[in-house]
Amino acid sequence: MTLLVRQIARQQTARSFFRDIYNENDFFYIFVSRAHAWDDESSPETPRDSQFYVQQYKHDMLFVKRVQATDTVLLANRHDWVSGTIYDHYDDEYATGHASYSGATNLADATFFVLTDEFNVYKCLNNNINSASTVKPTATGTDIFELDDGYIWKFMYQIGSADRTKFLTTGYIPVRKIAGAGNPLFDVNGEIDGITVTAGGSGYATVPTVVIQGDGTGATATAVLTGNAVTSITIDTAGRGFSFAVAKITGGGGTGATATVQLGSTEIPSLQQAVEATAVSGTVDRIVVTTGGIDYVSGDVVVVLEGDGEGATASATINSAGTVTGVSITNPGSGYTFVNATVSQTIGSGTGISLRAIVSPYEGHGGNPPKELYAKSVGVTSSFVSTNDDLIIGNEFRQIGMIKNIHNYAETESFSAAIGTPCFVVTTSTPDLFNLDDVLTSSADGKFRVIQKLDLTGDGNTETIYLQEQVPGIIASSTFVNLNTGTSGITINTVTNPEISNHSGDVLYIDNKRPITRDAEQVETIKVIFNF
Repeated sequence: MTLLVRQIARQQTARSFFRDIYNENDFFYIFVSRAHAWDDESSPETPRDSQFYVQQYKHDMLFVKRVQATDTVLLANRHDWVSGTIYDHYDDEYATGHASYSGATNLADATFFVLTDEFNVYKCLNNNINSASTVKPTATGTDIFELDDGYIWKFMYQIGSADRTKFLTTGYIPVRKIAGAGNPLFDVNGEIDGITVTAGGSGYATVPTVVIQGDGTGATATAVLTGNAVTSITIDTAGRGFSFAVAKITGGGGTGATATVQLGSTEIPSLQQAVEATAVSGTVDRIVVTTGGIDYVSGDVVVVLEGDGEGATASATINSAGTVTGVSITNPGSGYTFVNATVSQTIGSGTGISLRAIVSPYEGHGGNPPKELYAKSVGVTSSFVSTNDDLIIGNEFRQIGMIKNIHNYAETESFSAAIGTPCFVVTTSTPDLFNLDDVLTSSADGKFRVIQKLDLTGDGNTETIYLQEQVPGIIASSTFVNLNTGTSGITINTVTNPEISNHSGDVLYIDNKRPITRDAEQVETIKVIFNF
């Protein structure tokens, strides 16, 4: 048995991961770790994918910062437009034995789309029989267009300034699906725009509950009763991230009320929205003459396009030897997923022709850019701005990671705040006895490392100390011994428990670094790319 995992499966896996972050189906955090030094600070150790190593990684955690919906995007491979380059063109039959010009054996790996220096993305529909592209595409309308070098292009979208700054890299381009246009209309970006009561039901003594179900999050609504029936539903919160939604009406003592949900969006219209809105489903792009045959008569040959769409027509060009040398599309039609291209003739006796039709994606060119451009990577970008005390400053970190579904310190629920620390926060009247990275033992049999000292009162004393737990055991009445200085009998005034449990969560990503010192005046930006 031969198994094939298709490239679109990888794209859909990336989409699901992106959706989990965007819709808060799970809570993802970037975290930094390890204040203590490597054996060789100039050459960090190689991370290991072992449970032991991951637990040590968590054990050394300093703080976490949540990945918000605005911190993630789908990514496609980047192919810059450069004059003189031969690009692949769109072909629905790239495979082993039928490679693209660049050698790709599937469309996902082909160089059939480009990014220009205006940050416009174009799809190549015809490369003029593997010729060099010498005229840069610049049009941003909705029509397919041909340039003087014979290349035929389709404008897809323009990368906005925010996405350029946050997500554009030398190897990847950000790609999004616009809400309210294309096919589907909404894909991880719809909001609840309206709920229509299709049946009011009867017997409701109290207002029933409206439950909105779908793949988005945050939507709420309230039913309105007139007499004992539901007559309307008011949207309280539109939510976000929907590609579908249904409304269920429960409780209230009655039965029979039903409603349908309409999705909408508050996204600002863009060039891309116009492209998606006008994309034509399942067009016939080209007819490839694989064998021209012989003895065909010019004017006698009719190209026959049979398939599951409608409207496509084409005409053949025949040379003096009776060979079909080309087929031109006169009407691309629409709604096709397959086309069988043949010819008929009335008086001629031509034989041996073989044609292959190339059909657009069913969504149409430009109708669903993440899917069309095989956006099978997810980018995450997060910046550490020192506006929260838990974002450690004045000390170093050496590890960066991403963790999913970490718990609160009490292990009673998932942690969902924007920023959190696994450190105990204590106050003391003797801050000079605590130095960064000192290791202390407590009278409660605990062991801790000094991670941060802060002056939160403005009196010039760093009386607030962050302690990273090495061994549990601390209470407000604990006394400490500083193992680095030998000082004993150190006391604290108060102790605040950590916000997160560093025993919990699934670590998805690990990166070991040379030491990075955090400073209150600087911003560190972490960029992670997950390839599927």
